[in-house]
Formats: sequence, C-alpha cells, structure tokens
Amino acid sequence: MERARRRLTVLVALDVAGYSSLIRGHEVRTLSELGVIYRRLGLETLPKFAGTVIKTMGDGALVEFESVLDAVEWTMGFQSAMARRNAARRRAPIWVRAAIVLADVIVADTDRFGAAIGFATRMQEVSPPGGIAITHSVRWQLIGEPATAFKPAGLFTLRSVPYPVEAWMWAPPGVALPEMRPTSAQLLAPDLEGDTHLGDPRPLLVILPFDNLTGDPALEPIADGAVEEITATLARLRDIRVVARNTAYTYKGRATDVRALVRQIGVRYVVEGSLRGSRDRLRITAQFIEAEGGAHLWSGRIDGTAADALTLQDDIATRIAGALHPIIRSAEIARAQAQAGGERLTRSLTLRAMPYFWAHRREDNARALELLTQALAVDARHGLALGLKGWCLAQHVAYMWSDNPARDKALAIGFAERAAQTTEPDALVFTTIGATLSLLQVDQSRPLQFIERALTLDPTFAWAWTRQGYALAYSGKPREGIRALEHAVALSPDDPVLFNAFGGLGTCHFILEDYAAAIHWAQKALNDRPGMVWANRLLATSAAHAGDLDLARSAAQQLFAAHPDLSIRRMIDSIHNLDGPYLDRFLDGLRLAGIPEESRSAEGGGDEELPLDATAPWLAGD
Repeated sequence: MERARRRLTVLVALDVAGYSSLIRGHEVRTLSELGVIYRRLGLETLPKFAGTVIKTMGDGALVEFESVLDAVEWTMGFQSAMARRNAARRRAPIWVRAAIVLADVIVADTDRFGAAIGFATRMQEVSPPGGIAITHSVRWQLIGEPATAFKPAGLFTLRSVPYPVEAWMWAPPGVALPEMRPTSAQLLAPDLEGDTHLGDPRPLLVILPFDNLTGDPALEPIADGAVEEITATLARLRDIRVVARNTAYTYKGRATDVRALVRQIGVRYVVEGSLRGSRDRLRITAQFIEAEGGAHLWSGRIDGTAADALTLQDDIATRIAGALHPIIRSAEIARAQAQAGGERLTRSLTLRAMPYFWAHRREDNARALELLTQALAVDARHGLALGLKGWCLAQHVAYMWSDNPARDKALAIGFAERAAQTTEPDALVFTTIGATLSLLQVDQSRPLQFIERALTLDPTFAWAWTRQGYALAYSGKPREGIRALEHAVALSPDDPVLFNAFGGLGTCHFILEDYAAAIHWAQKALNDRPGMVWANRLLATSAAHAGDLDLARSAAQQLFAAHPDLSIRRMIDSIHNLDGPYLDRFLDGLRLAGIPEESRSAEGGGDEELPLDATAPWLAGD
C-alpha cells in the first residue's frame, strides 16, 4: 500500500463565537456580514502572508500557512480588524475564536487530513472570543514582539486529547482576555450525570462526517457539504442542541462507536451517513441513532448528481430535519415517562402531556391539561407548557368537549398570549400560539403571523406547515392551504400525528366544494386516528352535500354516540373560526345529515358559570 504523503504545516482554526444565537437573531443579515468578513478580511489579505483556506465549515474555517510568523501576524491582523469593526457597529458584535498550531497533516491535493486537524479545532474552542490561542510549539518559534504579546494561560485539558496542552493567549486592545486558569475536561464536556449542559435539558445531537464510499476523492466535498448543510439546518431547531461542526469534524476518517460518544461528548443522538455512486448518479444515505443503546431510529436516502450537488445537500438536510421532529419527540416522551423521580420537572411533565394532547379524545385532552397544569405549577413562565395548555383548551372548545365554551375560549386565548409574552423564539411554541388563535378566531391574520414566525425559525417543521394549511383554509385561501398541507406530509410522512394534516386537506377541499375529495381526506383521517370523533363533522357535511345521505347519517351517528345532546346550536358554540357562507354551508350539510337545531335535553344555555371542581379540575391554581 502506498504510504500517505505528509507535511509539517501551520494551521489557523477560526470559528464564530455564539454563531447559533446570531443566526436565530437575524439569519440573512448574519450570513451576509460573515460573507463580507470572509472576503475582505480573509481572502483579500491572505496572499500577502502566503495563506490558503483549506476547509470552510459553516461558521468556521481552517487556513494553512508555510510560516509560523506569517500565520501569527495574519491572525493578529485579522482579529485587530474585527475588533475595530465591532467597535464601529451598532448591532451585536461578531467575535471570532482563533487558534494556531503546528500540524503534521496528510496531504491530498488541496485538502488536508489527520488527527492534527481535530487538534486545531479543539484548541480553537479554548480561545477567547476575539482573541488567539497558540500552543507551546508555536510560541517557541516566535521571537521579539509577537512572542511577548502572548501571555501564558496554563495547561488545558481538551476533549479527545489524552494529555494536557500548554497554551498562550492574545487579544487586541479593547478585547478582554479571560482569567488565565486551566480549563478542565469537565467544563469543556457536557454534564453527563445530570444530562444537561450549563443547565440546558435539551438532548445533544451530533452529525458525524459522512463516509465517501464512491472511491473518488474529488467527491469528498459533496459529503462534507451535506454534513455542513444538515448541521446548519438542525442547529435552527429549538428543542435540541447540535454539536458544532468543527467538533464533529474531529471524528472524520475514524471508526466511531456511537455508544462511546455518550462518554466523550455527552450526545444522546447521532446522525451518520455515506455517499455512494458516481458523478452521474450519487446517493446520500443517512441514519439516526440513539447513542446510548445504539438503536437505529430512522434511515433515509436522497439521489442526485455531482452537477447539482447543492440541491442534493439541501434536499437531504430538509428531509432529515423534517423526519427527526416526530422521532426525537417520541423518543424524548418515552424517556420522560421512564425517568424515575422526574415527574415534577416542567420539561418532563410537558413531554408526558403530548401523547394525550394528540390522542384527540376528551378524556385524554383532560389528562394533558392536568399534566400541563402541574408543569406550570413548577414554572409558570414555561413557553411550551403555556402554549400547549392554550391549544388543549382550544381543542376542548372546538371539539365540543367543553361544558362552558365561553370560559374555556377566554382561558385558551389567555394562555396563548402569556406564551407569546414569555417565550424566546421557538418554532414549536409559536406554532402552538398560532394554532390556538386559529381555532378560536375568524380573523386568521394574527395566527398566521405566529405560524410564519415558526416557519422562519424552522422551515422543516411539519406541524407548522399543517397549521398554516388550516389557517389559510379558514382565510378563504384553500388552494394555498393544500400546498402547505401537502408540504407537511412530504416533510414528515411517518409522523404519528399525520391524521391532522389529512383533516386539513379535507377542510380545504370542502371549502373548494370538492366534496368527493373532502370525503376521501376525512375518511383517511378517521382511519388513521379512529378516536378522532370530531372529523365526522367534516365527513357528515361533505357527504350530505355530495348527495350520499347514507354516509352522512352514518357519520352523524358517530357524533351522536359521543355527544348525545348534539345540535346545530352546540355546533355553533364550538366553531369560532368560520363565518358567513362557509359556516352556512357547513351547517346546512349537518342539517341534511340529521343534526337537529336544538338538543332534546337543552333547557338553557351551556355557557353559565359552573363550579370548577364539577367542570374542569385542571383549572385549579390558574
């Protein structure tokens, strides 16, 4: 076997500090600014120092130099220019961490590989934002002013490096250096015992470098680009944490036991994959794995060509993000249910409420409300618990489970408003707010604003696309609603709550007066979730308008079985997002199906105030 060609070189590892927060704050503006910085402060200045960018990794880069002095002088100049740029800007500053190491690398055309690449990125992690960290070997190659500018910072223990590393640090005027004390492995790695990172209970996920199995080294950037795109896409999700691309890159070319990653970096889930085929026909395959047990939870693949690599990378990232939403949610729910002694934790209680919330049965919805009430007793400002409780109460009204619709409607809107006031940008919370308001208001403009904010944060979130489809239908835009709902189904075809999208498609087709299609989708929703009795309303009215009175009356009987006192009046009390011709046509179909104007047991209104303990035990404490 031919011996690999190696070279002793100087590497500068760069990474944007707080990149995820910057992206969440303003994605387009941040990416535009980073592009300007990369061109003007990076590419345009490197030729003078004989520097070459050998890898870019989303929010980071690796730059190679032939001389230690050239590398140090260029990096000091870059960080000084960044400090001046930050001082002159009115918006939040953009800080870059930098590390300089001597590296023995494997040379492959214009790329570099080997353990030294991972070491450089590890060293960059301990650099102060806006400053530079260098190793012992780099420091002792310097003489004169550059040498004295760097201050000794002590010994550092880096993840996956089996020995302590001595470091020196420098920062330009106006940029503070941290207190010079060694950083332990415990501070660098997630807290495995508590399963949190700096108090963050969200699960940690790593996207490992994909294997290039094509046999063509020139296709390696396609595999790396796919990982970069997936990392950037998943980093937008608020309910998980994603290991930085630079950190994950240290595992490139190494046979990795995913169970060992639990000990090494504290991950709970792993995405791994491969690139196969040739230039004319490429296939990217990905798997989603639960790290502790090594169980495969999902796999998928996308085909494409080298000529359209960007589309291939974008498609696999979108598909993975869409598929992982329900998988991670289900896994986390199961984990929360299995945790001993964790019942009083807000996150655990909220996750445990979700299966009941999506069951679409009155008794399960009540159980979800009880769990969410317990969660809010622990943390009254928890955005997801507030949003879900509002949505649960909205379902209680819309599906005719409430003994006091006026009261429960007011409560639902109140919880949605509290969620809007207290939550940070979170796609799931914004979706819950939009869904609640959409169910309870005729004007869909504000619900759509929250749903669009959710999709801006996470364009792969199938739940948000589903709720957008419903809101567009209620707004009199059913064709746009169909496109949104079809996109939700395509994003997450294995989602256990897909029945909700089917119901939305039926609603859109009813508004379009395509009653055959409305019947099809209503039946599909009921087949997918038989306990979802409320969908019989859509089936009954659609079948009646289509002239199939037998089917319409059969659906009405299912409604009577769940609601013996069913009437058109009760139906009107439950429908708050339709009016005018749409509502009239909906009610006319129900009349044809055999729903009476007044129930036989109706002696008075249903909106009188009733004792809390007799109507809604979950309201205690609110």
